Amino acid sequence: MSNDFLFASDDSAAAPLPDRAGSDAADPQSPPWLVLVADDEPEVHAVTRLALARLRFRGRPVRLLDCTSAAGAERILRETPGIAVILLDVVMETEDAGLRLVRTIREDLGNRAVRIVLRTGQPAQVPEEELVLAYEIDGYTAKTELTARRLFTSVVTALRAYAALETLELQLAERSRALEEATVRLNRLAVLDPLTGVWNRRRFLELAAAELARARRYGRPLTVFLLDLDGFKAVNDAHGDAAGDAVLRAVVKRMRAALRISDHLARSGGQEFVVLLPETDDAGAAVVAERVRAALAGSPVVVDDRAPTVAVAVTASIGIAGWLPGEPGVEQTLHRAERALHAAKQAGRNRVERAAD
Repeated sequence: MSNDFLFASDDSAAAPLPDRAGSDAADPQSPPWLVLVADDEPEVHAVTRLALARLRFRGRPVRLLDCTSAAGAERILRETPGIAVILLDVVMETEDAGLRLVRTIREDLGNRAVRIVLRTGQPAQVPEEELVLAYEIDGYTAKTELTARRLFTSVVTALRAYAALETLELQLAERSRALEEATVRLNRLAVLDPLTGVWNRRRFLELAAAELARARRYGRPLTVFLLDLDGFKAVNDAHGDAAGDAVLRAVVKRMRAALRISDHLARSGGQEFVVLLPETDDAGAAVVAERVRAALAGSPVVVDDRAPTVAVAVTASIGIAGWLPGEPGVEQTLHRAERALHAAKQAGRNRVERAAD
């Protein structure tokens, strides 16, 4: 095949080739655009390499990958990620090897990103319109029409389409990540108390149901206790809601330090908290509850995010109840714990009371 056939003349013999440097300065650290040339004629590879040698697109050079068959092109596509464009001969091993490869790329390989430009030395091998539409073919050129300018234009057009798709995929990935993060945050908000960060009542009841099923299955003890801060309304009245919120957060911090890793702490509302103690009987729960009570009463809570600094004495009344095998759910256990809590209040507050069976 002659060079005249491979590179037909442009409109003017003196017409200059397009400026391959582009408007951006090339970044030597940028990865090259990968362009696969699949053609069974060595001359086509040579002139393609010559025509695209100085091409820069968006500051990145072009690296050509060569193969002489559709089978070789498929292998390279499977082994090499990130190929942006394939300049694909229609007629290679068979009359329609290139067209078959197009279907393989889109269907079998599932590669929707690579841009495909068909070239043929037999203009009669024009792809059907349905194939062009279905398999996203970006161009078709007879080799008799091949010029350096048209080759340059075809490759740049295909690279631009690939870059746009690449940008869109990055944007979609970023939005997907943002959506996942937002979903995680929403899920956390759905189960956490927004002020203190402990479980809310809804999540507590879910955990309690799961622990109750385990206790029932294996005959293990399960205990809850309710904790109510004594006279907490006076804190808000004297120091304001912001100080009251700070005290609640400090209370949670102290409670967490006094509880065990296996215990579940939730805020059931206002200044009231509930604790679920798996694998724990009433006596063991009383030990834990007394440790929590002492941690709260041991020293005032200092609110230092305001001037002057405020020191708030905190005590709590606690009611304990163990789940009884005859109780169908934890709600009945909580009602008995609530009665024990009222008994602690009536007995003088700042104390732990156990429910009667």
